[in-house]
Amino acid sequence: MRKSLRIKVVIVFVIIELLTVIAIGLLYSYRGMKLLEEEFMEKGQTLAKFFASQVTLPLLSGNKSHMMEHCEMLLARPDLVYAEIINDEKKVVIHCGILDEKNKENYQIVSYPINIKEESPMDSEGIYNIEASAPTETIGMVRLALSRTRIEEKIKNLQQFVFWICFTALLVSTVIGLIIVDFLVVNPILRLKRGVKKFSSGDFNEKINIKTKDELQELAESFNQMADSLKKYISEQIDQATDKVQLKNLAVLGELSAMLLHEVGNTLNKFGIIKHQLAKENLSQEGLMTLDTFDENLTSLRRFTQNVSLFSKKPVVSLSKIDLKRLVQTICSSLKLIDKKGVKIDTEFPEEKVLILGDKELIAQALLNILTNAFDAVKTGGRIKVKINPSDDEVKIYISDNGKGIKPNDLNKIFQPFFTKKGPKGTGLGLAIAKSFIEAHHGNISVKSKPGETVFKIVIPTHLP
Repeated sequence: MRKSLRIKVVIVFVIIELLTVIAIGLLYSYRGMKLLEEEFMEKGQTLAKFFASQVTLPLLSGNKSHMMEHCEMLLARPDLVYAEIINDEKKVVIHCGILDEKNKENYQIVSYPINIKEESPMDSEGIYNIEASAPTETIGMVRLALSRTRIEEKIKNLQQFVFWICFTALLVSTVIGLIIVDFLVVNPILRLKRGVKKFSSGDFNEKINIKTKDELQELAESFNQMADSLKKYISEQIDQATDKVQLKNLAVLGELSAMLLHEVGNTLNKFGIIKHQLAKENLSQEGLMTLDTFDENLTSLRRFTQNVSLFSKKPVVSLSKIDLKRLVQTICSSLKLIDKKGVKIDTEFPEEKVLILGDKELIAQALLNILTNAFDAVKTGGRIKVKINPSDDEVKIYISDNGKGIKPNDLNKIFQPFFTKKGPKGTGLGLAIAKSFIEAHHGNISVKSKPGETVFKIVIPTHLP
């Protein structure tokens, strides 16, 4: 079973914290014990010095009772267990207390010399009584045995105190450290992991948002840049593959359309003759209605063959000077004549002419297809707005309607050949033809849509390169 990143971080962090706290605890304990030992020795030296000063005169006078008295008074202290006085011949003059020879490690032996000062020398004439350095004479030594019980208890208490302080510090620092590491390191890395996982599953829109202002943020930004580059590259490859497939399909379609148009054209001509002959006959009301239906279907079929013919051929641009404003006005007027819905067309044109170089028939067909699509999209009494916005290098044409709008999933498909939502009435070639004719003029066409509004934007250069 693989350990998660968070568990690994916890393990490493706790080990580092543990080693650090142990090192600090050991150093603190060592220093504390050393200070206690120094204090213990200084205390012993002070007691021995004091005892030596008390027994100097009794030792000089040989008064053992006074020496014993001072010795017993000294042993009244709980940390002293034994005391003895040694003369200058290194013989024990007096001792008190009991010293366990077998457990000497439980005691600390401290000794101090018993010194006396000799008389200060005088100058030869006795005029100056200047005291020189007073020479000393050692007449004996005192030895004390201090119990280590209390110092050992202090050392033990110190060790326990250090242990609990280190344990508490380890616990608190570990919790705080893990929270900080989790927030600053683990969570960003896990977000990066989730982003990479989503990206690898095909979600190229996934963005990794890390704001740590360090290498992790740089890594996330680099990943996002890589994802955008890869997404763009894949999109370009798909577009190239799609273009190649479409070119191949168009070549096949061109061959088929030639045969289709020949055969269907002959059939349509025969149907036209039949319809003309039937129109001369004295038909019943039901027959007239059937003839009208036949005429509508015949018109629809003729429109389909015309669209196939337009789409299957590569548009050849024949340049001429075009007044785009007048062309759009003419198309809108023509559509208004055959409009049965009562659609209102609002226009926003500049006062002056809008002149471009292009193929009048191709541009007219493209605009007609887009406007027809807008007419089909609106309901009775709907509204269409046409706006022309010219500049020095290009002209932008906006065609909007207040229809029900285009579904988001269909926006990328509406310019594909044979894609239609109109049912039998639509061929699915109108917008594809418009796009092809606009692009033949090195322009482009785009669409935005929401419920209640669809806007087509056509951009056409004023002069072809």
